[in-house]
Amino acid sequence: MIPGEGRAAALVARQAGALDDACGCRFVRAAVDGTLSDDDFARYLFIEESFVLTAARVLGRVVWESTTWETLLPNARSLTNLVTDQRSYFGSLRGRWPVSGTEVAETAARAAVLSDVVLAQVRDGGRPAAVTGMLAAETMYARWCTAAAAAPPAARSRRQPDLQAWIDLHTQQDFLDQVKALEADVDRLGEDEADDGDLDRWFAGVLEAEIAFHDAVRP
Repeated sequence: MIPGEGRAAALVARQAGALDDACGCRFVRAAVDGTLSDDDFARYLFIEESFVLTAARVLGRVVWESTTWETLLPNARSLTNLVTDQRSYFGSLRGRWPVSGTEVAETAARAAVLSDVVLAQVRDGGRPAAVTGMLAAETMYARWCTAAAAAPPAARSRRQPDLQAWIDLHTQQDFLDQVKALEADVDRLGEDEADDGDLDRWFAGVLEAEIAFHDAVRP
């Protein structure tokens, strides 16, 4: 590790290639350039709403195992965002973006990989695995949504307004502060809790699962 550099920054630097791959997956490319089809977006909303439940469970575990206000409060705020703002977002869109009954089970099965990986890591690695895996997912979203926000006007104008609203949620300061809070959590991890190999395995594992998850929107 470079002197003065936190464990989170060093981890993100080591995983730069994996982050590039995740942010370059087919779904993200289409969302950024405004070519995501309505059917793919509907399936994405369906699977992402399901994963928000998984993320809430993971953050609940993190909150439970946080023993100081400094470590508890940022994660409690993130959990609150998931069960209020994000849940409301999905709830308001179900009627506008239905997924046909024949596709529900197949799409859910293809997308289950992300929840399976995240929950398995947390079962095995506890709080350190939880904050590292969440950092991987949220860093990915901060990057691709920031890129989408900076895309040329023509690309932005092609996006469905509901997709643009989702991107906007992930470029606001509240969300970026959540990413910083996860970075601080990883910085606080001692080598006795998780070595660099553990961090790399958890981080890369989630990003690999994110690619498969987002690929699930297209049959």
